[in-house]
Amino acid sequence: MQSVSNLRLRRLLTGGGEYIGCPTKGEGSDGYGAAVSDSAQERPQEEARFVLTAPPPVRSLAISSVSAVVAAAMIVLGSALDLPQGVAIAGIALMTFAFALAIAALILTARLRTTAILDSTSITIIQRRHRRTVPWSMIDSVKMQGPRLLLITEPDGGPNATLANPRGNTDTTFAALITDIQRHLNADRGYRPIS
Repeated sequence: MQSVSNLRLRRLLTGGGEYIGCPTKGEGSDGYGAAVSDSAQERPQEEARFVLTAPPPVRSLAISSVSAVVAAAMIVLGSALDLPQGVAIAGIALMTFAFALAIAALILTARLRTTAILDSTSITIIQRRHRRTVPWSMIDSVKMQGPRLLLITEPDGGPNATLANPRGNTDTTFAALITDIQRHLNADRGYRPIS
C-alpha cells in the first residue's frame, strides 16, 4: 500500500462528478492541509449495514387501483345493464392492465434494493443476486456521479464498484453511508481527527 501524504476534505467538480471528502493516495500538499497519521488509531470494529431502497411506487399503485375500480365497474355494469359484450371485454382488459402495472411496479421497486455492509477491512455491496467485496486498501478514491457513488479501485483492484441511490440526494441513509465510508477510509489510512 502506498503511503498517504494528504487528506483531502474538499469537493472538486470534475467531469460531471464530484469527489467527496475521502482521502486520496500518493498526492503532495495542495494547500488543503496535511493528514495526521496515528499508528495507534483504532479501526472501526463494528459492522454497519445500510439498505438503500426505492421509494414506494405510490403513483403506479394509485393508477393501478383506479384502473381496477373502473374495470370492475365496467364488468359489473356491462352485465347488469345488458350492455354490449365489448364493454365487459374492455373491462377485463383494463383489469389485466391494472394487475400487470401493480406487479411490475412492485417488482421494479424490489429490484432497486441495494445493501452495503461495512466492516473494518472491506465494504460488501449486495445488489439482487450479485455480491461484491472490496477491501478498503484497494479503494483509491470515491466519486459521486449523479445518484451513484463510485468507489474507484486501484488498477490491480478489479473493476470499480458502484452504489446507486434510488431515493435522491436528500436521503439520510445514503448520507450516513457516505459518512461511514469516509470514516472507514480514514481509519484504513491511519488518519485521526485534528483537534
